[in-house]
Amino acid sequence: MSQGYYRYPSIAGDLLVFVCEDDLWSVDVGGGAARRLTTGFGSATFPRLSPDARSIAFISNDDGNPELYVMPAEGGAPKRLSFLGATLASISGWSHDGSEIFFSANPSAWYEREMRAFAISAAGGSPRELGLGHVRALSRDANGRTALGRNADDPARWKRYRGGTAGEIWVDIAGSGDFERLPLPDGNPVWPMWIGERIYLLTDHEGIGKIYSCAPDGSDLRAESNESEYYARFPSTDGRRIVYGAGGRIALFDIAERTTRTIEIATHSSAPQTVRRFDDASEMLEDFESSPAGTHLAFVSRGQAFSMPLFEGPVVRYGEGSRSRIRLVRWMRDGKHLVGVTDRKGYEQIARWSAGENGEPKVLTVGDIGRPIELELSPNGETLAFSNHRHELCILDLAENSIRTLDRSPGRPISGIAYSPDGRFIAYSWSPNSNSSILRVVKVKSGKIHDVTTALRVDRSPQWDPDGKYLYCIASRDFRPLYDALQFDLGFPQAERPYAITLRTDVPSPFVPKPKPLHRDHHDHHDDEREKKDEKPADIEIDFDGITGRMLAFPVDEGNYGDLLAVKGRALFTRYPVRGIAPQGGDDDEHGGGALLSYDFEQQRCATLARDVDEMRLGPDGRTLLYSTGTRLRAIDALGDLPEDEDDGKPPAEPGRKSGFIDCDRASVEVLPQDEWAQMYREAWRLQTEQFWVADLSDVDWDRVFDRYKAVLPRVRTRSELSDLIWEMHGELGTSHAYEMGGDLRIPPQYRRGFLGADYRWDGERNGYRIERIYRGDSWDRSADSPLAEPGLEVREGDYLLSIAGARLSAEIAPERLLVNTAGSEIALGIANKRGDERTIVVKTLASEASLRYRAWVERNRRYVAEKTGGAVGYLHVPDMGPWGFAEFHRGYLSEFDKRGLIVDIRYNRGGHVSPLLIEKLNRKRIGFDVSRYGPVEPYPPESVGGPIVGITNQFAGSDGDIFSHAFKLYGLGPLVGKRTWGGVIGINPYHHLVDGTVTTQPEYSFWFVDVGWKVENYGTDPDVDVDIAPQDYHNDRDPQLDRALELMDRSLAAHVEVRPDLAARPSLRLPEC
Repeated sequence: MSQGYYRYPSIAGDLLVFVCEDDLWSVDVGGGAARRLTTGFGSATFPRLSPDARSIAFISNDDGNPELYVMPAEGGAPKRLSFLGATLASISGWSHDGSEIFFSANPSAWYEREMRAFAISAAGGSPRELGLGHVRALSRDANGRTALGRNADDPARWKRYRGGTAGEIWVDIAGSGDFERLPLPDGNPVWPMWIGERIYLLTDHEGIGKIYSCAPDGSDLRAESNESEYYARFPSTDGRRIVYGAGGRIALFDIAERTTRTIEIATHSSAPQTVRRFDDASEMLEDFESSPAGTHLAFVSRGQAFSMPLFEGPVVRYGEGSRSRIRLVRWMRDGKHLVGVTDRKGYEQIARWSAGENGEPKVLTVGDIGRPIELELSPNGETLAFSNHRHELCILDLAENSIRTLDRSPGRPISGIAYSPDGRFIAYSWSPNSNSSILRVVKVKSGKIHDVTTALRVDRSPQWDPDGKYLYCIASRDFRPLYDALQFDLGFPQAERPYAITLRTDVPSPFVPKPKPLHRDHHDHHDDEREKKDEKPADIEIDFDGITGRMLAFPVDEGNYGDLLAVKGRALFTRYPVRGIAPQGGDDDEHGGGALLSYDFEQQRCATLARDVDEMRLGPDGRTLLYSTGTRLRAIDALGDLPEDEDDGKPPAEPGRKSGFIDCDRASVEVLPQDEWAQMYREAWRLQTEQFWVADLSDVDWDRVFDRYKAVLPRVRTRSELSDLIWEMHGELGTSHAYEMGGDLRIPPQYRRGFLGADYRWDGERNGYRIERIYRGDSWDRSADSPLAEPGLEVREGDYLLSIAGARLSAEIAPERLLVNTAGSEIALGIANKRGDERTIVVKTLASEASLRYRAWVERNRRYVAEKTGGAVGYLHVPDMGPWGFAEFHRGYLSEFDKRGLIVDIRYNRGGHVSPLLIEKLNRKRIGFDVSRYGPVEPYPPESVGGPIVGITNQFAGSDGDIFSHAFKLYGLGPLVGKRTWGGVIGINPYHHLVDGTVTTQPEYSFWFVDVGWKVENYGTDPDVDVDIAPQDYHNDRDPQLDRALELMDRSLAAHVEVRPDLAARPSLRLPEC
């Protein structure tokens, strides 16, 4: 039987609909051969059969965004119903009469996980928001009684999760609109289904996700299904039966009989997403290096190794193709072999291939060598040094295939491995702690280690002068602060520069010009040096005594530097501009590559060789330099003539010898998806064993987990199904931050909707959409303000929107429908004022309203606090703990800190890393004042809070938002109001990419607090005052958490004694009377 990976089942009558291969299929409830219903460009999810089993509602991203569609159950063309431009959407089901569809989505939500409930007519039209706040799932019986699922919808992705966003079931027993939370055991209850006089749901309080049922008041909870290995997922019901997925299969629970059976389904398919294909090598370019002769190139693309002449000639592929992964490919010094890291046996080893032949590699290592991070060959080809994820520096003797560990770094992984020209020494960057690094030199034969710099901040990227006189590096040693432009603070945004260390006491500074005759120019000198390239390097002598005092700065500006390389008579390095970060991301964050600079010691000048450089590597010949820029690779002669200052550093665009650009797409990467997915699954699993913060993976039997989901892997036929499977496997860790993101997913057409930054509703009497509200952001940033608020347009709330791009609007044709595929475009709008005067205006639509609606929400809260306190109390919100949150904190703080009190709101905080900086500022205590004659009294410390602080948090504050909330309490900054936080404080470093570009994260940094130890993880931090926001509060536009914070502020202000200088007792300096 041809079995696929089955998800999202729905049942009605004798029909079962489900998702496989990202498309909809149908089959008889008894099982058998299924029939494919869709062949979309994107992915279909959450199908729901109508009560009469004649129609299917489902979510699809065929046009870019997930939207709601409906189609005949027997097959046919889908009809798009919604045009919300959301990024998340799911369907709960149909009304009992089949006239409406209930779904959840997050249109224009600045907090992406905040999904709201909508109803839409099955015939089409504008969706109607139900006004229930955050809703993931909804079930309504024939009598109007409603059960809501909040916070979560798939416990399988973080199994046995118990933090603040664990699912909640809220019920309106009387159908009156008043909801109460069901008192269920600690678990992750989701997907309520109101069937008769019981509520069925999925939860995992007994250790695995199963179907349970209870009375409408939460009593009489009982297990209904009997899962023992795989979590039940995404259940749905027709009122008589419940179907759900588990381990790629579909199970059916009969409610009356209380029995469960697996539905055996065959999906006969050509599985188009598993078909072999050939990709351009430039799309996934990884490691690269030129050959010792400088004639050939070796590189890795999508985990496969290739070699070829630089500009013309045949290509050779190495390895097993998609079945295994090759990394860190390097040329051996004889030019006849390549070495690299391969996982062809399921774990990583170092192997050697014969250049020009795709034969069986010779594996050079045995046992556990860790995950190599850097790999370098000695100049004489006798040894190979590598660093690994365990912070070790190891050396492999290529004659004996034996490994020695030379050093281990306590702080961070060892980096910057560089052999001396004679191969007798290795320089590298070694970290005594997580905040600093120094340079070390180890003698290869004896293993004796010498520190060659002192610990100040960060010393890295060591490179040897080919003549053996200097060791170059990049170091952070320039403590030249710049004043902050917005607040009283200083920082060090440009602290790095290149340095040179003299290796012997008799070696002079390389930055002192040497006398030279008029008739001998620089180019002749380099020609002489080139003729000597075949000479064997002399033994390098190093005077280690006093070497830490022989560090000299390059005469270049301090800045933000990248890599550094050394060639004869020159040092090459990349420098990046110092730029601000766009708070919410976007194009401003795409800083591009750096400028490639070459410092010539004889000419004592620095010149730009290239721009937009990402990575660079010098070949074994000491002059062939390869660098990447975007998806392109270029070769240049590092000893070539330096360009003049006016050269722009931009080469011709076409590949070839003239430009130096290499056509890497001469290599074609054969992709066998199912082989590749098996390798990716194994590597994702292995990365957790290598990087998880504790070696025993918190007692999780990880081998058993591997086998459990490997058994499901043969069912996988699409890249998104693999993603789902890896998430399930990671979920077994029961730990936060075990993510899988990106990858080579099937991308549908992107017909992005444009937005007008306004709310509107249909007015049948005026035959137009009345503009109810225009959202205002920052007028100086047109991407963050309503297009309707453009100066000169004179559009006002209460005006009417009549047409878009010349098409007349109607009750059936809503604005959002005509705004599809207009994001960021200029468009004509027909507008009428209250008097009925019509005119046409032109606006440029927004690609998103999220930042606009965020600003409106924050400013509404700030005005509310000001109104309730007569302007005495300030308010600020922190949306995350990254650049955006840092910016928003200071945007609010710098204007509000001097009020009598301050409310700090971190609800919906998405985490990051800046919480200690914010806590530090809030912790400032006033101990004095600076008094002048004309100006105001200024507090000391500057910008310190003038009175009590009250914090607000909720279940969506997570990661560094968890940490901030807990630190807020530990530091006693004030009472904390709201709900228990997310509970995810094991941090990550998202730098591991799978072969198709997927990023997987490994929980590496587990947080411990002095009061609760490890217990914030998978729990969260409790507020001092627990206050929830019920669905009826959302419906009535109430914020009881903010109201309670104001009550506590009133109490705090009543007890607070404000410290102010006694101006009446100011000193008298009257002259004495003689």
